[in-house]
Amino acid sequence: MVSTHSKWSDTHTLDPKRHFAHLIHDVARQLKRHFETEAQRHDLTLTQWRAVAQLSITDGVSQVELAGLCDTDPMTISGVVERLEAKGLVERQPDPKDNRAKIVLMTDKARAIVGEMKALADEVTTTAFEGINASERDTALRVLTEMSANLSKQRAPSKEELV
Repeated sequence: MVSTHSKWSDTHTLDPKRHFAHLIHDVARQLKRHFETEAQRHDLTLTQWRAVAQLSITDGVSQVELAGLCDTDPMTISGVVERLEAKGLVERQPDPKDNRAKIVLMTDKARAIVGEMKALADEVTTTAFEGINASERDTALRVLTEMSANLSKQRAPSKEELV
């Protein structure tokens, strides 16, 4: 399969203002694809892993809070949590503050694979940075962090507002 970046580069001059966002999107898409291939070892999708990863940081949150942490909607996270529960990786308990809500908790089985999943993520990142020296990597990370902070200062429209 030919990457979209190759097609783009072949027909356009390298003008960072014209295709920087496209390149960022392409790298993110490829990172996702590589990670999902590695995550299959644990029968997890990237969305499921993100939920487990968030719970490893902030365990015992409501499904609505987990959706926000995973940057997805509550209906999507509901299905993700259901599948994770079926795999024995999370359990849901009634929220003592709101009897309509559920609190999502990691199981010991999930805690046992978090380290290995982080190692898989590190492998994918290492592959992405092959041939890039430490100084260039640090610069890329610093620039992307600053760009993220700049964009975070301005509220982007929600998906619903774009429709």
